[in-house]
Amino acid sequence: MNELPPWTEHPSGIVPENEHERRSLEYGDLLQATAGESDRGLVITAAAHVEVYLERILRAFLIDDADVKELFEGPFAPFGSLSGKIKAARLMGLITKEEARRVDAIRKVRNVFAHEVNASFDHPDVKKLCAKSPINDSRLVDRDAFLHMAMNTVIRLIYRGIGVATRHKRKPLTNEERDQLDSFQPAHNS
Repeated sequence: MNELPPWTEHPSGIVPENEHERRSLEYGDLLQATAGESDRGLVITAAAHVEVYLERILRAFLIDDADVKELFEGPFAPFGSLSGKIKAARLMGLITKEEARRVDAIRKVRNVFAHEVNASFDHPDVKKLCAKSPINDSRLVDRDAFLHMAMNTVIRLIYRGIGVATRHKRKPLTNEERDQLDSFQPAHNS
């Protein structure tokens, strides 16, 4: 899993007492990592964090099984790309349509920075993406509008995996449940 660097004690000396505190510290780390960063560094860092949080949400939902890693790793992994993770999380009901739209906008901007040598927030392709919703904010310059939208998206996703693991974690199908599904008969209307 593409994971954030592990630590049991935060570099600041704070020891998180629970997963919520750990995620809050990670968010602070993200804000610090993007401060003063180049355009490329800002976009790549924000997108990498979003991808980590989406993967956490998906893994929190799926059954605990060694085969789960095959969904995320390898050349043909269906959830190996950010777009695959976006689609899966949306269609499983783990993120909203609007959140999927926001993450997809982050992905599109990230792709320009990843594939264009001279990419910046002044690059025509980036300007075109930033001129559209959900990034566009007529009050801010493109870089700040992107950062604002990305951080507001991150803050929604960063804790989601905890709630999904607590309330929506899937369990393997039992033989009894399988038999019930296999013998399902639709009700006949008279």
